[in-house]
Amino acid sequence: MKRLNEDAVRRMPSQADIAAAARVSTATVSRVVNNSKLVRPEVRDRVRAEMERLGYFTHGAARALAYNKSWTIGAVIPTLNSDLFARSIDALMRRLREMDYSLMVVSSDYSLDDETFLIKRLLERGVDGIFLVGGERLPQSQKLLKLSHRPYIESYITDVPGNKRAIGFNNAKACSALVEHLVELGHRRIGMLAGITRYNDRARKRLEGFRQSMSLHGLPVADHHVREVNYDIDEARREFSLFLEDNDPPTALVCGNDLIAMGALIEANARGIDIPRCMSIVGIDNHPLSRHSNPPLTTIDIPAIQIGIRSAEALVAAIETGAPVNRHDLEAPLIIRETTSSPASSQ
Repeated sequence: MKRLNEDAVRRMPSQADIAAAARVSTATVSRVVNNSKLVRPEVRDRVRAEMERLGYFTHGAARALAYNKSWTIGAVIPTLNSDLFARSIDALMRRLREMDYSLMVVSSDYSLDDETFLIKRLLERGVDGIFLVGGERLPQSQKLLKLSHRPYIESYITDVPGNKRAIGFNNAKACSALVEHLVELGHRRIGMLAGITRYNDRARKRLEGFRQSMSLHGLPVADHHVREVNYDIDEARREFSLFLEDNDPPTALVCGNDLIAMGALIEANARGIDIPRCMSIVGIDNHPLSRHSNPPLTTIDIPAIQIGIRSAEALVAAIETGAPVNRHDLEAPLIIRETTSSPASSQ
């Protein structure tokens, strides 16, 4: 058998190699690896310089086994194709990095079954905590989380009574604020192009908030004035077209998120429909493009970045001190731009 090149089988340097090169004990190298404050700064710098020179990396599995800790957080999000979740995950990752933790992200594609599978896989990988979206999950997921004794957070929703792990905002209240704004402008015939509510408690709460607010004002909601659509511009354009074909189209439209609202705006512009003179349109998100749409979109500012930062801090505090994850109900303010005005004619 042909012998392998000696360089090809060169072993990874050990802590003993680093200790010899830096002229310290292996105990000192171990303290540097574990960020101990007992090591003098000049010694720490010398050890780290030798680690870098020799190409030493901490053995993550061994370290996790020794400390029963991986310094890793797992995140299960519904989709990677979302600017909203991207903003939260970016903020979560950056704040975790500042606290010497890393992040592992997976996507469930809005499937509760897939979410259960992914939670199990993350726990098998030894994550120290889990970031989840929404408060709705299968009993199997709830059992896994409970038996793991790992802290977890249910983000983007605080509408669920008794949920002490929620970090997010009240979706129903956010949607109600949009209805209030439209009613104050004089609208009485208001429709909603909602997100798909199946397996999505955030979309469901927004639709509930819409219906409740309309009811409080004594305003009827025609069945054909409420439609559900995927968070997709092309689908939103098609569904918006159906509103325009009604004999009594709504004078204002609440959209389940900004992507849906922008689809409606694009279709309106393609048909030469003047927004907001012919119809007012509002969204939920404050997507970075919403202020650049034509016209700029009235929307709800979801605190995506704050959700990520607060979640990182709460998870690390729970891991390192045993403190419970405390609920944070963040503000989601209304941002009024140019897609809303009083209705052009009496209703």
